[in-house]
Order: sequence, then structure tokens, then C-alpha cells
Amino acid sequence: MRWNDSGSRFDVDLRGTITFTDDLTDVRSLSDGGSLTIRDSSGMVSHTVKITAAGGTLKREYFVGSASHGWDDEGRRFLAMQLPLIVRRSGMGAESRVKSIYGSKGTTGVLDEVDRLLSDYARRLYLVALIDVSHPDSAGALPILQRTASRISSDYDKRVVLERIASGTLDKRASAAYVETMATMKSDYDQRLALTALTRSGAGFDGDAAFQAVAHMRSSYDKRLVLTGIIDRGGINGETKRGVVEAAAAVQSDYDRRQILSQYASKFGVEPPVRGAFFAAVDGMRSDYDRAETLLTVLKGRSLDAATRAAYVSSAERLKSTYDQNRVLAAVVRAER
Repeated sequence: MRWNDSGSRFDVDLRGTITFTDDLTDVRSLSDGGSLTIRDSSGMVSHTVKITAAGGTLKREYFVGSASHGWDDEGRRFLAMQLPLIVRRSGMGAESRVKSIYGSKGTTGVLDEVDRLLSDYARRLYLVALIDVSHPDSAGALPILQRTASRISSDYDKRVVLERIASGTLDKRASAAYVETMATMKSDYDQRLALTALTRSGAGFDGDAAFQAVAHMRSSYDKRLVLTGIIDRGGINGETKRGVVEAAAAVQSDYDRRQILSQYASKFGVEPPVRGAFFAAVDGMRSDYDRAETLLTVLKGRSLDAATRAAYVSSAERLKSTYDQNRVLAAVVRAER
């Protein structure tokens, strides 16, 4: 790991696996052959600590400029002063620190340490490591979600934590908290990936929460990918099916709306409980071409009951394009022969 803090002109180079003392004033262990170099170039003369491991023994050396001071009190003070800031900003040794803190203080101890961290990157590493070591249930996920929402500002780092949480089992309350955390993100792309992780988790999927999240997104493209992903899952109940159709109606892009509705019709047909919402979503499109293509998908390989046929024909008759209207109505005639 190489880390550089341009603001304070710190340069850190870690090679190998490292653990620190609990008070972060010194290195406890370093994998054999590993090394840690910390250089502070903020002053007129640089100050450097180099720690190497060989044969189970740590060797520490302190340099002022290029001159070695061996390992003296000045070097110890330098390391003890700088190490907490470096570790909490860089996330160095996050996995081993989380395991150590969790072993002695549990989840609360790790979350308290997260509050002391100095970068989103470090917070993400600690929260992901906490999820991996604690395997939280829905109740245990709630404080992690709270820290993710309140302590991480980066959409990317926030999304990575959410994706890891989604790999577990979330009940309705935890799913709602998950979506509330997503709502603090600005990027539709990161929201979409986080929501996709939730919808792919069978036990963690909650339709109401998913549709609330979709409504928060601005990008038609990202909304389409989420909704078609829910359709692809299959095995969804009638309430969720209606939610998909109603969410599709709010997609601004006719192309993306057509893709969602066509995929829905291909997968499930147009069942009576969603018939009104489905054709309302079709009629809300501005493009006659996209409306016609969606209607034609409804007919593929299916016969229409009387009520669906009436809704279909009514939607076709609203088309302004004579060409599109004729080909949609002709498809009805062919299907009934």
C-alpha cells in the first residue's frame, strides 16, 4: 500500500501485513520481509521512520534528512504523534484493527472508531470489514447503515458499503433504512448499483423500498436497469408487479419506458390487476413508435381477453400516426384469426 497526503506532505509506503498497538503509537507486528516507511517532508528537513521485519523481529530506524538517528526518543515521539493521524486517514491496517476492536469491544467499539476516522476511504474499509467479521442481521445492520449515511459523503464509498450489507438478510425495516441511506447519494449510477444489489438479494428485497428509491433517481436509463432487473428476477407478487408498472409510468424517456413495459409484457403478460396502470403508462408516451412497439409486444404469442382487447384497441386508436395505428390494429386482427 502506498499513500500520500499532499496537504501535509506525508508519504507512506507499506509492504506486507501490519498490525498496530491499541493506542496507535507503535507497530505491533509486520509480516516477515515487510516494511513500513513514513516520511514527513513538510519542513525544511524531512523526517522519516522506517520499520522492517525479518525473522520475526522488527527493526526501527529514524532519519532526519538522510542522517540516521538509529531509534531514539525523538523517533519514538515522531511515530507516536503521526501514526494515529496516518492510520485514521489512510485506512492502513483496517482489517486487522477491526478484528481486534470487534474482539474486545464488539460492533459499538468499531463504530466508535469509525467516528474518529478522517477520510471516507478509511470509513468504507472499516465498515466493510465490520460487516465481514460480524455478519450482522437486520437489527445489526441498522447502526452500520446510520453511520454510512451520516459519516460517508462519497457516493462511491457509500455504495460499496451498501452492496456489502445487501449480501446479508434485511427485513422490511432494514430495507427502508437502506433506501434512506441511498437517498443521501447524488449519483444515479451509484444509487442504481446499490439498489440492484438490494433487489438481487432475495431475502432483502422489499418492493416498497425499491420503488421509493427508483422515484428518487433522475436518470431514465438507471431507472430502466433497476426495473428490468426486478422483472428478470421473476417470482414477484401482484403488488410488486403493479409497482413496477407504476414506476415505469414515471420514467421520462419513451425509449426506456418502452423497454420496461415490453419486458414486463413479455414476462408476465398484462394481467387484470395491472391492466389500467399498464395502458395508462403506454398512453403517457409521446412517441407513437414507442407506444406502437409496446402494444405489439403485448400481442406476441398471446390471445387477448375481452377487457384487455378493449383497452388495447382504445390505446391504439389514440395513436396519431396512421401508419403505427394501422400496424397495431392489424396485429389484433391477425392474432384473432
